[in-house]
Amino acid sequence: MDGDVMPLLPQAAYDRWSGVYDDADPSTSLDEPFLLAMVTPFTGCRILDLGCGTGRYLRLVNQPGASVVGMDLSQGMLVRAMQTLVPKASIAWVQASFERFPFADGSFDRVISGLILDHVHDLRSFFHQIAAVLRPGGRLILSAVHPMMQRLTGATVRFVVQGQEYHVQGTVHEVETIAESVQEAGLDIENLLEPEVDQELIARYPVWRARLGCPALMLLAAHKTG
Repeated sequence: MDGDVMPLLPQAAYDRWSGVYDDADPSTSLDEPFLLAMVTPFTGCRILDLGCGTGRYLRLVNQPGASVVGMDLSQGMLVRAMQTLVPKASIAWVQASFERFPFADGSFDRVISGLILDHVHDLRSFFHQIAAVLRPGGRLILSAVHPMMQRLTGATVRFVVQGQEYHVQGTVHEVETIAESVQEAGLDIENLLEPEVDQELIARYPVWRARLGCPALMLLAAHKTG
């Protein structure tokens, strides 16, 4: 216990947080254009959103002709996503842990994932599972909080529900370690960006002024060959 702050494991934390969770973080202006540029869906495209949360990425790929799976450990987050997303694509919902994917090999053309790497302890297993469920030629598009940002703001996720503060301990992964784990899994990196907090972002979100010049996110796209 940290004073009056209650520690929780991720599933319990996000179930509790789901009712008030706000997915309009300033960093969305950095990762969503990247996702849209790299996902390039097509008719019949099968897309897996790992750690889909409230459905922020799903809303971007929810297009006719696509077949989409939203997977999350938190039932509360899945319920929020179901309530807020009006299906245009074929959408399925799966409650599962990314420690063990419940999908057959070669099930997806795209795997997308936003801001969950701080809850991933075993990068090697995580990226090998992604490589396994991707079809040959399939693509991974992933965003993560940049380790420099984690060190600036703290790796622990904190939130308040009904006056009670909770925290979830996060893990810091270096960009080089992430890239190495992706490549070890047999995925070829196409794009790796580390966008910084700039004056334009601060003009829209003044609370980020103290973060000027700090890399906010790591954005990565990789594909499976063979």
